[in-house]
Amino acid sequence: MTSDGTKLHRRAFLASASSACAMPPPRRARAERGPALVPPPEIRSRNGVLEATLTAAPGAVQVGQFSFPGRLYNGAYLPPLLRVRTGDVMRIGLRNRLPAEPTNLHFHGMGVSPRGNSDNVFIHVHPGQDFQYEVKIPARERQGRGLFWYHPHAHGFVEKQIVGGLSGGIVVDGVDSYFPILKGLPERFLFIKHHEHMEKEIFSINGQINPVVAIRPGEVQFWRIAHIGATEFVKVGIAGMPLYAIANDGHPLSRPQRLTEFFIGPGQRIDAIAIGPPAGEYAMRTIPFQNQAWNPPTPAEQIATIVASGGQASAGAREAEILGQRVQEHRWIDEVRRAPIARRRTLNYSRTADRKVFMINGQVMDENRIDQTVKLGDTEEWTIVNTDRQYHSFHIHQTPFLVTEINGVPQHEDSLRDTFSTPPASQVSASSLKVVIPFTDPVTVGKFVYHCHSVDHEDKGMMGVIELVA
Repeated sequence: MTSDGTKLHRRAFLASASSACAMPPPRRARAERGPALVPPPEIRSRNGVLEATLTAAPGAVQVGQFSFPGRLYNGAYLPPLLRVRTGDVMRIGLRNRLPAEPTNLHFHGMGVSPRGNSDNVFIHVHPGQDFQYEVKIPARERQGRGLFWYHPHAHGFVEKQIVGGLSGGIVVDGVDSYFPILKGLPERFLFIKHHEHMEKEIFSINGQINPVVAIRPGEVQFWRIAHIGATEFVKVGIAGMPLYAIANDGHPLSRPQRLTEFFIGPGQRIDAIAIGPPAGEYAMRTIPFQNQAWNPPTPAEQIATIVASGGQASAGAREAEILGQRVQEHRWIDEVRRAPIARRRTLNYSRTADRKVFMINGQVMDENRIDQTVKLGDTEEWTIVNTDRQYHSFHIHQTPFLVTEINGVPQHEDSLRDTFSTPPASQVSASSLKVVIPFTDPVTVGKFVYHCHSVDHEDKGMMGVIELVA
């Protein structure tokens, strides 16, 4: 809902739609430009195996003119991008060299096993310890080929570790099989992080302040945008330059969708096609909106500068051609839409007045308690009720979901999600999000969690434990 209690319609809220706020006309970017956008370093699988070591340790961070003590993988605020294919195995050695803090790894959005030394968030790697992860990426359609990410998930320590820099990207290659137009396109990663400096949120992309993203007029590029920060919800637009989304959270749309702006919360991702605009500079800015009822709208901030220069691309797709594309493969979403609902559940998000404790159904997280037991093969409908006058989100491990309703308004989502922002309550009523969740993948049998992905809320209790049983 909006701050005056009216229902927030799909066009004003979803990342796949335009906002009621009109974007300003194209103009030259006025903020001081940073350096050219740097790509993340990559570790690729070879012969079906990705081998990597990630050492989590303290380190100094310099982001533009800002410096702060960080928590880093391999000494880098922008750690390696892990690049694999379906059917591969990731063997990742985690070395915890953080003083006095346990840590672990979560492979966000991936439909892999939650047991043993796979995507098991109940593992705690204590200071000075090492742990060997082995994550088998199923060779099947449901896993998806797309953009995912990794980060720590040791309850109570997640926010400070992600804010410090412990998060990086994962790509499961093969997304061009959904949309062949992507094949051979230049690929740009835009990984959003944030850090508070002097009570101001500083947003960076690939660890840079206002980097320059270069593109030729008419050139077609593949942009992979991920919010791999800890807590902040952001609305983003590029004046005079639309994007064409082809996937959300690693799940393909049926056709590209034109975006003039997008809303993205912690953990969410968007894969999109970009077409180089006429020569000039174009500002990628955050757009003010009210996240919390007790605080004013977040001010606008330029987070990147798109520089279109050079000769006109000799060949390239145009908007009509891109919008005319259709996904080339079967999508899991079609099965989810048809599945009968085996059970309905409600999760109530709430907090204490001092904002020190956050709860689901009146309880804080307890790793030794099972909050939901679900039978393998069932598809369920869950309603998330937000009684708080600020944004939260819903994220569940091991499986995506289909958004079907926001504040009683039916949605017609064109992709599955694994994380979705939940609007604030109004002065007079709670807000609600309704999702359909397929618990149909035998690989994911075991114990895992669901929670708000504004991870300070998760650390303060807004998380539950689910067990999927065969």
